[in-house]
Amino acid sequence: MDKKINLDYLIDDIIVNSDDLTPFQCQICFNSVIDFKKETLSFDVLQCRNGHISCHECWNRQLGIKQECPSCKVKTLPNELSRNIFLENAFRALKVICPNKFKESKFQGEAVHCENGCPEILKVELLEHHLKECQYQFIKCPNNSNKCKYIIRKNQIEHHNQSVCEYSLIQCEKCSELIERKKLNKHIESECDTLMITCSKCSASIGRKLMNHHLETDCPMEEISCLYKVGGCNKRFLRSQLSQHLTENNNHIFYIQNVMDLHKLQLDECNQDYRKLEKQNRELEKRLFYLESTVNSTVINSKPHECSGGGGGSNVYKGKWVINNWDRKLREYPISKSLNSPFFQIGSSKFFIMLYPNGNNEVKGFLSIFLYKIFDRPTLVKYSLEAKNIDPTKNYKNTHTNNFINNNGNGWFKWIENKSQNGFFSNNSLTISISIKIIQDHSLVTE
Repeated sequence: MDKKINLDYLIDDIIVNSDDLTPFQCQICFNSVIDFKKETLSFDVLQCRNGHISCHECWNRQLGIKQECPSCKVKTLPNELSRNIFLENAFRALKVICPNKFKESKFQGEAVHCENGCPEILKVELLEHHLKECQYQFIKCPNNSNKCKYIIRKNQIEHHNQSVCEYSLIQCEKCSELIERKKLNKHIESECDTLMITCSKCSASIGRKLMNHHLETDCPMEEISCLYKVGGCNKRFLRSQLSQHLTENNNHIFYIQNVMDLHKLQLDECNQDYRKLEKQNRELEKRLFYLESTVNSTVINSKPHECSGGGGGSNVYKGKWVINNWDRKLREYPISKSLNSPFFQIGSSKFFIMLYPNGNNEVKGFLSIFLYKIFDRPTLVKYSLEAKNIDPTKNYKNTHTNNFINNNGNGWFKWIENKSQNGFFSNNSLTISISIKIIQDHSLVTE
């Protein structure tokens, strides 16, 4: 049975007494019949029926040429080879040196003993387990393996990390940060934030991280400008002289007044900007309100019907406006806040419905509703608005004729009562049927 072990040497290199290998010599190549090469150790000793042994390689080559034993010429097939258990057990009992006794590589093909190598001498059968635990085995440096190319013995890793490897992580004594050994000096000299350094101005001992703050706010020997520089005082002096300087020029009253005037001017400009922004915000709120009211409602069946007589144009509109989430509309649209329908068009005339869920002006408890025309020219219109009830016999319809001569709407302040149980708001929605007919369209004529 093959056992994988990490060996870089042949059995001849590690056997304690070379004479012990004589019984295991192949009768063809005179090498060991045990295939003890590199990473493979096989304890199988194969023999013919008469007990002649050869190594695995020679048996394979011989039987591939002629199926007979090279020693006694007895007919031998590959599956007729048997194991010599006596020799196998004898081989397992041989004494060998741990391969980690030698240096990492051979010299001119010969294994070279190393004073720092493993001193163990043990039986072959114990070698595999020993090699897994051996502290003298060679390993690659674990510190930044892309850079450190050292190959060291396992029991030397601590020394390598502490004294040799440039890439081992060392804790900075000042800030406790882990730094590669090769970068530690640079870190201490120019990067470590907690290292105490001397201020070049006042000779105070300050942590490197705090030095800029010290110079900007605390150092008494740092040259600074007057607090009232924006007011016109352009003198510079040491920070330690600030108190004395501020007593000059009548306690800087003139400069202080200049600063106050400047702040007042800036405040006035801010107020102007605020009023502009406030006005823009109101305009945006109006636009947003209209967009929300448009998104929150739906118009269907909105194609205008062609008239059956007259000029043959599209002057009749019949459609339906469905307003969902009615309870939310009541909360979002208090008295005098309107909900607008999407636009709908009859010919070149554009209309929309403006609805007040909680009434307009002083009207309470009723919906207010109005028809608006985007004014382009005077137009005589007959229209009807009908609120659909869950009981069709209770539908509420209003009809009116109006001459639209400006942008004002036309409709009813008290339309239907705003009661949830009156049948108009079933399924938390309101449906309004819209019917509009343009009776006369007064085109503008310039003579």
